[in-house]
Amino acid sequence: MIVSDSGDGLTRTLDGDAGEAVWRCLGRRGMLFSECESFDFVRLAPGAVLDGRGRSDIEEAWFVLRGEAEFVEDGQDPLLAREGELVFCAHASAGHWRNVGDSPLEMLFLALMPASVSLRLPTRTPSD
Repeated sequence: MIVSDSGDGLTRTLDGDAGEAVWRCLGRRGMLFSECESFDFVRLAPGAVLDGRGRSDIEEAWFVLRGEAEFVEDGQDPLLAREGELVFCAHASAGHWRNVGDSPLEMLFLALMPASVSLRLPTRTPSD
C-alpha cells in the first residue's frame, strides 16, 4: 500500500508554488490485478503545466473531471479537453497538459502497459 501525507493528503509533484499541482495515487500495479501501471488523481492550478516527459513507455487515458485542459504534442495542433471528456494517448506519445481555464483542473489518469508488453505476460488473476 502506498500512503502519502502532505497536509491535505495529496502528493505535490511540480516545482514552484505548492498550489500549482497535486497528484494522488489511487492504485498501483499489484493492487489492481491487471496490466494497469497506476490510477491517479491530478489537479492543476490555472495556467499550470504538467510535463509528460519520461512516460513514453505507457499508454494513457485521461478523464477530465472539472475544468478545461489543452494537450500539446510537438508538431500537432493542441487538443482541447473539457469536463466529462476522455483522452487516450497511445504508446510513445509525448506532450504536456496545460490548464487553460480560470479554475483548478481536475483529472483522473490511468496508465497502462502497451499491448506489445502485456500480451507477453502470463495471465494474472486474483487468488482466493
